[in-house]
This record gives sequence, C-alpha cells and structure tokens, in this order.
Amino acid sequence: MEARVAGVPEDEESGLLPRPSTAGRRPSSRGPRFPPPPAAWATVDGPLGLPLEEAEGHARRFFLWGFACLPFLWAINCCYFWPVLRSPAAFSPAAFGSIRPYVVRSAIGFTIFSVVLITWATTFIVGGERLFGPGWNDLVMYNVADKLGLSGFMG
Repeated sequence: MEARVAGVPEDEESGLLPRPSTAGRRPSSRGPRFPPPPAAWATVDGPLGLPLEEAEGHARRFFLWGFACLPFLWAINCCYFWPVLRSPAAFSPAAFGSIRPYVVRSAIGFTIFSVVLITWATTFIVGGERLFGPGWNDLVMYNVADKLGLSGFMG
C-alpha cells in the first residue's frame, strides 16, 4: 500500500508535490488582485503630450479653426487626439468627456469635407467638356496661360 500525502487528492498521481493547504489561512477580504488599469492619455504622444487641462482648449481651437476654411485642422485634431476618438463613449475616462465632443465633431466635419472634395474633383475629372459644354473652356485652369498670352515665351 502506498503512503498518502496530506492535502493531495486520492486520484492524483503519486510523486506530485502536494498542494498547499488552505485550511489554516484566512480568506483575503480584499478580493482578487488585478493589475492597475493603464494610464489614459488624451494625445497620441502619451505622457509627453498635453495635460488634460490644456488638451480641451487645443481640441476646441482645432475644431473651431476648421470652420475658417482650414478643414485639415479637423484631420489633425482627429489624429492628435486619436486615443480619445477610438475609445467608445461608454468606456472613456471621465476626463475625456470634455474633449470627446470636439474630436468626434472634427471627424464628422472632415468626413463631410472629404466627400464634398472628392465629389467635386470627380465631377470635373470624369465630366469634363461633355458635362459642362462650351463653358468648360472658361472653367479649366490650363487655358489661363493662353488667354493671358503667357505661353508665347516658350517657343
């Protein structure tokens, strides 16, 4: 007959190390230990970026200046505050609550601007003279040099 080791269930193979007994210990009142959550940074450059207090002012300025015919500032706003944009609203830290509306609106504004710009460019590229008729010669820019007499110096 084999000798049994205290604390090892009967069905385990012999020769294994015994499991520590929990009979003599008190259960922990703190619960399981989880690693602390990673630090939340509002900007893509992490701890080197703006503090949250200044980040809201920058996000607001980028958003408002985007309306002044500088819509690429909306794209910069989205890129710079990417951590705020990619985190779902439900899981965003409370500190992002003041920054997130400006970044989301910048993303919407840049998307609309991009669609309008691509549509406009495609209309001129695809349509050309067939779409605009004889007025096309007044719209295109490559005729400007001929109209102003600037193309004669090239020979």
